[in-house]
Amino acid sequence: MLFQLSVTIGIFVANLFNYYFANILDGQGWRLSLGLGAVPAVVFIIGSICLPDSPNSLVERGRLEDARKELAKNRGTTEIDVELKDIVAASEASQKVKHPWRTLFLRKYRPQLVFAICIPFSQIFTGLTVITFYAPILFRTIGFGSSASLMAALIIGGIKPLSTVVSILLVDKFGRRTLFLEGGVQMLICQDNVLLSKKWYIVMRYSWSRSSDSMSHDK
Repeated sequence: MLFQLSVTIGIFVANLFNYYFANILDGQGWRLSLGLGAVPAVVFIIGSICLPDSPNSLVERGRLEDARKELAKNRGTTEIDVELKDIVAASEASQKVKHPWRTLFLRKYRPQLVFAICIPFSQIFTGLTVITFYAPILFRTIGFGSSASLMAALIIGGIKPLSTVVSILLVDKFGRRTLFLEGGVQMLICQDNVLLSKKWYIVMRYSWSRSSDSMSHDK
């Protein structure tokens, strides 16, 4: 949840900077917007260098003492023997699997495999990623001005962290499954509205074209 919140806040801040830079330096602010992307990249590089190994990774490589120290550091207590034994047991169990890919496709794991593939595929297939990355261009194609398209993208970017905060506050009360189903219903309704709006636009455009042709013929 916190990862998703961080991502959505980052998208909103990026849209905020894009909107601000578009209105300065006589239209050359896009250079600042593009160059600013180097800042989080540098933070990622430094963070990757300073990031310690996880206890699970250390156990997988046979470094049990280092795993014990790291786990005690993460938990803030030295009473981590039970959890460490669970990590070691899980590592040993995973090493006993001789053909993990073949096991993955066994019939008993097929429902989990199908859901693990279809859920992210369906999410991306709705066009969410396209709207996130190309919102200003999409809004300009339907008649928005340059500044208005960036503002529309900013509004969409602002909705994302708010929705994430709502999910964080409600997930423990209603459960992930309920929020997942409710979100799916919202997506279905929105997609239907887009489809109906597109159909209405095509019908109205065809009607206007027919009317214009009739008026021209009468003249």
